[in-house]
Amino acid sequence: MKLVEAHVRLYQNITDSNPVEIESDATCLVGKNESGKTTFLQALRNLNPAHKGEMNLNATLDYPRWRLKRDERRGDLKDVAPVTCVFQMDEDDLEAISEAAGFPVPSGALVTAQRDYGRNLRVGIRVEEQNVVASIVDEVPLGEDVKEEARNCETIADLRGFIKRTREGDAEKRLNNTLKNLSGLANKAEPVLSGDLTNAVEGVLEKRLPRFFYFSEYSNLPGHLDLTRLLAMDEENMNDNQRTALSLLRMSGVGGEEFTGENLEVRIAELEASANAITSEVFRYWRQNEDLQVILVGSSQTVPTGNGQTAVHDQLDIRLNDTRHQVSTNLARRSSGFRWFFSFIAAFSEFEDDSNVIVLLDEPGLNLHGRAQEDFLRFIEERLAERHQVLYTTHSPFMVQASKLHRVRLLEDHSSRTDPDAGAKVSSDVTAVHGDTIFPLQAALGYDLAQNLFVGGSNLVVEGTSDYVYLEALSEHLGSVGREALSGGWTIVPVGGADKVPTFGALLGAHLRDITVLLDASNTGNQRLADLAEEGILDSSRIMTIASITGTKRADMEDLFEPEEYLRLYNAAFGENLTEDALDGSDPILRRIQRQRGSAFDHRRPSTALLRNKAEFLDALSDATLDRFEALFKKINATRGN
Repeated sequence: MKLVEAHVRLYQNITDSNPVEIESDATCLVGKNESGKTTFLQALRNLNPAHKGEMNLNATLDYPRWRLKRDERRGDLKDVAPVTCVFQMDEDDLEAISEAAGFPVPSGALVTAQRDYGRNLRVGIRVEEQNVVASIVDEVPLGEDVKEEARNCETIADLRGFIKRTREGDAEKRLNNTLKNLSGLANKAEPVLSGDLTNAVEGVLEKRLPRFFYFSEYSNLPGHLDLTRLLAMDEENMNDNQRTALSLLRMSGVGGEEFTGENLEVRIAELEASANAITSEVFRYWRQNEDLQVILVGSSQTVPTGNGQTAVHDQLDIRLNDTRHQVSTNLARRSSGFRWFFSFIAAFSEFEDDSNVIVLLDEPGLNLHGRAQEDFLRFIEERLAERHQVLYTTHSPFMVQASKLHRVRLLEDHSSRTDPDAGAKVSSDVTAVHGDTIFPLQAALGYDLAQNLFVGGSNLVVEGTSDYVYLEALSEHLGSVGREALSGGWTIVPVGGADKVPTFGALLGAHLRDITVLLDASNTGNQRLADLAEEGILDSSRIMTIASITGTKRADMEDLFEPEEYLRLYNAAFGENLTEDALDGSDPILRRIQRQRGSAFDHRRPSTALLRNKAEFLDALSDATLDRFEALFKKINATRGN
């Protein structure tokens, strides 16, 4: 199953998070300190924890404190479900659940799961009744005419009416057995549609639900382990760092008893093999100091056991040998960033082969250097997101991928002394949150720009960030369908408006290896750009306008879209229902919309709407729109090297 939506309500500082769409690979939750990021992840973990004993739901402690007594008087809080998740089933899930349900569950069905404060798990199936009817009808042999009539039924009640009419009209009763089977399937489908699932269906759903693996700084490994005590503990009673220690032993490929073997040679061999395996795993992704090697040192120690008694316990020290400085130190004395990285790889190794585990990372790599955070992002892409869904929180720009901003969800606590019920909210709309919340996104874009501006082979200067979004999205889409996109090596540089293009060219044009300028409106009267071209700072053949593609006197980037297609983005961004017929004139569409509104509007918001629903919007674009963007990309590509 894949998690497609998560909703947290009445849990700590979250009154209602809003339903949050979850990406199929990685989802990045960005917000300030105390915004509710950790709260959101911990709520998800409580739905179905990966580790025994990790569930931590307590209405007295976790219910929003300012509402606790008031809401207790209204009813039992144990029935309140603070976390609800929606999952999409794969083919194996559908097959297993159809078998348990006794009828073919259609492919569009979703699984819903809730955990209440009483720690009860409630599961259900969300499915369109008409799709259920169609799947049932397809399961039984009916003549084409009869089947077509049956498929027109939208509800089980309609289907029962169809069965009754067909039975009464079948004089020879040839369809008796078929209609009986059809009726039986309808009987089995009704409880699923009403949410009254059988024990068999509930059991299959619960068994197949993904588990949530949560990791935070509190899960870090200690540098010294009492193996005897650790291996004797009940896993349900372990704390987070003890569970990580147990995972470390399992990661080595041994169960722990090999570390405590009496045969010294065998013991040393197992320790060395385990240390080599861990070193290999960790240093595939740790590039800050590649001269380190993990050393596991076993020993014995006499410890008090109470009542004046003692016992000999086997111990394990985790040490790092630094070959650069010829010194070894205990893991506990290494940098907090390295300890976090090392501990996570050890903890996660236990679940790497289980694709039905969702990974929740709370502020991963917070103490890592920016480059090391990039290494960890590479780990997420290469090792985690390939097989697991990942949700991670951050306020670091180095943990935000500028090329994948569609993965970002923004958290902001709207509570105030006068309105504590507002609580923390989750949004994917950058225009709906405070500037401090989106600062990591802005910084990530700035860092990406700084990294690529001077080293990129060619630089395409555009006016604003919306131009950047449209060019990136359409280039990627055209390339995916075999048409010409921006060729490799282009760095798109939004400079913040047409008036800033000449300044940018004057300051940096002479220092960049390749620069092409793309302006929205006609720029024939811009003397400053002409002067820069005259001085040799810019190449006049590499200054182009959108109007040269549209063939009109003036044009903006938005005019490359068919009007009704851009209006889809505009309406999605502003919640309106504006049509082309309502617009007067034939000038650029931005001006026509502004004239109809009677006021200016934020041109960035429609581009944000594109990012939120990119695949569906791009797939529906007309050939005329694609032709115009392709013509633009051909013209831009032709300027390289001029």
